[in-house]
Amino acid sequence: MTDQDSPRNTPDWEALARFVAGESSPNERAQVQRELEAEPARAALLGALNQALDAPEPVPPSAGEVEAALAAVRARRDAKREPSDRRTSVISLEKYRSRWRDARFRAAAAVLVVAVAGMLFKTFSANDATPVAVAQSHYSTEVGALDSLRLPDGTRVLLGPGSELRLADAYGTTSRELTLTGEARFDVVHDEQRAFVVHTEAATFTDVGTVFAVHSDAAHGARVVVTEGAVSVKSSKQATPIAVSAGDRATVDAQGTLVVERSVATTDDLAWTTGKLVFRDAPVAQVTQDVRRWFGLELKVDSGLPTERLNVTFDKASARNVGPIVAAMLGGELRDEGGVLHIVAKGPAVRRK
Repeated sequence: MTDQDSPRNTPDWEALARFVAGESSPNERAQVQRELEAEPARAALLGALNQALDAPEPVPPSAGEVEAALAAVRARRDAKREPSDRRTSVISLEKYRSRWRDARFRAAAAVLVVAVAGMLFKTFSANDATPVAVAQSHYSTEVGALDSLRLPDGTRVLLGPGSELRLADAYGTTSRELTLTGEARFDVVHDEQRAFVVHTEAATFTDVGTVFAVHSDAAHGARVVVTEGAVSVKSSKQATPIAVSAGDRATVDAQGTLVVERSVATTDDLAWTTGKLVFRDAPVAQVTQDVRRWFGLELKVDSGLPTERLNVTFDKASARNVGPIVAAMLGGELRDEGGVLHIVAKGPAVRRK
């Protein structure tokens, strides 16, 4: 049994529950305050639980929000605090406790502290200097949903809507290779011994210590935008890779042709990470593909319409207008046939004399 698991160091969570609910005796209250003064991580954890209870309409947190919350508590745990800092933690917790005296929160506070805090505190107290490898090797998102991930090597991923990520069997041990369909942003933990490699149908992207985003689909190739560091891009049809650096954008079409644009990347290229779908000089086929992933809308464009490239921005609020807007931009008519939005050419115009 380790010191962390010894009865001497095990928190009395029931006593903490009474403390936050305002039901402890004066002696017990003093004892809890002394324990919190000696272990500020517990005070931080109780503060986090208070914030959850204090929300008027609790909603399930996203993976990114959970990850950020855990990181914040770990940081508080690891920080070397002076005694004055510890006293501040206890004083702050006393403020939290006074708000929990309301009868509406007492039962919920006790349940959360006893049932949740013990489990979380044990997790926070474990030695997590290195990321814990997970068995999961396949990640996917639903239509319109973003997901924040941390891979076994510590690399952080924001996976776009309707996207899939498959890790190689040896990921995190002998290699760090994965396959992407859809869209993702990677904040890579660099490793000189094991390159971080993203495979798509059209191209392969190899990290050279960086942050970059990849967009990929089978019909239209792949695109990478580099925001930090550099990436080596190799088309599936070409043998020689090309390096692209921060601010660059590289596109590989379905035929394997690689085009690199230097220092042209803008905030539009990563607008999807904030919930906006921005098209700049985009082919119609790409627009229909991305609209399917983001909004679940099936757009069918008449081959008789001009194959114009589109410049348009959509977000969730404008989802209902996607069909009419695209139809208007292409000069066509919109017809809803069984949930499929057909954009067809208008009938011949009547000539005026």
